Amino acid sequence: MTDQTEYRPLGWRDPEWYAYGVKDGVTWMTQKFASWFATAWLYLILWAVVLIAFTVLLYIDGIFSRSLAPDSVEPLSFQAMGWAYRLFAASFLMASARCAHKGIKGGWTFGMLGAFASVIVCLHAFGFGFEALSDRRGEAEAVETAITEASETNGALIKALKERKAEIDTDTKARVESLDAEIKQYITDGKDNDELADDSRDRRTKIQDEAETEKRALNDQILCLQGFTAKCLETEAPVVADVDEDAETEAWHPLFVGLAQLANQTWQPTDNQIYIAAIVFIIFWVLLAESLVIFLPERIYSMHLRDAELARQSDAAKKGWETRRQKAERKDPNHTTPPQVEDTGYWQQRIMKALNNKMKRPTAKGLADSYFNGMSVEELRGRLLLHLKRGLVLVPSTKSAPEVKLTHDHIDFIMREGEYAPEEQMTNGHDKSKGDNSDEDDTGTDQLPAIS
Repeated sequence: MTDQTEYRPLGWRDPEWYAYGVKDGVTWMTQKFASWFATAWLYLILWAVVLIAFTVLLYIDGIFSRSLAPDSVEPLSFQAMGWAYRLFAASFLMASARCAHKGIKGGWTFGMLGAFASVIVCLHAFGFGFEALSDRRGEAEAVETAITEASETNGALIKALKERKAEIDTDTKARVESLDAEIKQYITDGKDNDELADDSRDRRTKIQDEAETEKRALNDQILCLQGFTAKCLETEAPVVADVDEDAETEAWHPLFVGLAQLANQTWQPTDNQIYIAAIVFIIFWVLLAESLVIFLPERIYSMHLRDAELARQSDAAKKGWETRRQKAERKDPNHTTPPQVEDTGYWQQRIMKALNNKMKRPTAKGLADSYFNGMSVEELRGRLLLHLKRGLVLVPSTKSAPEVKLTHDHIDFIMREGEYAPEEQMTNGHDKSKGDNSDEDDTGTDQLPAIS
């Protein structure tokens, strides 16, 4: 009865546990960390982009859907339905990809319904953007109307102020001429009238000064209405409030103005031209945002499915190898059972490996231990001779080369006989005089040309 070895997993109290843990950790850091970090960073960024775009568009869906509700319907119901459309539009391609990956029927249903939902949510975003542009256009038109009205009103006021200046000039001229006549009369009457003449002169100067002061005030008011001064002077005439002519430009975003300037090759685009440029920008903005939410999640999900499939295949291969190893261990724990002679595939593989070995000083015992499960040299010779008699094919024939069968020359090389016999007795490919662990080569190699 053969003793069976009982294996148990290492626990954290075992000293070997730490050694294996450090070794595995160093191996993982040097070989897998860079790939893991790059993959994790990529997925984090992609999902962050999807989440940000989805949150913004979900907010837009809620606001625009509420505005569609008539007075007889609760706006919350339209908002909830808008959110439902958004959620489905963001996930239908993922559902279709899962159906295709798992072989589930009905993937076309998700695709058809998702196309309708995508159209609806795109219209939601377009409506929201066009509504905002409509407000901007209304502001621009209101400013333009105000500027026009102010210009017309100010023009009428300027005309009235100029007429008032003309009246002042006429009235002042008449009064000055009257005083000049008085002064002339007083001078011709004699010396006793000098005081009266001086008084008339003072009144004439005062009238002229008052007229000039009033005319200067009117001129300042005219300049104010024409936009040449920063502050209007107070006069009896009503003055329209200042309107900033730059407000029309500020009503539109500089980006929209710049696009209109480029598209129309003009320095002063009209409101309609700016509005059309803004519509084109909103269309591209919405389509890109919708693409990030509709198409990007499906691509990322497909990447996850592929990664999971590769991991599953790797785990299955490792599990299968471990299962086969444990099964062979249970059947032959001491590795004493030689392989069956009928297993030609095994012998083809092992003989080819032995013929192409990389040992510096191969020996028959070394080759038997390394490639034939520790089989004895005598038994190995018998097995090889039997396969020679049966005509074992090592390399099948191809169009460019005939098949290669096992020959005496191959057996001599493996058994280290004939021209391949070593000069000294060696064990497992190493010179005894250099110790069992020596890997030094004191002579040239003696190997059969490799067979592929």
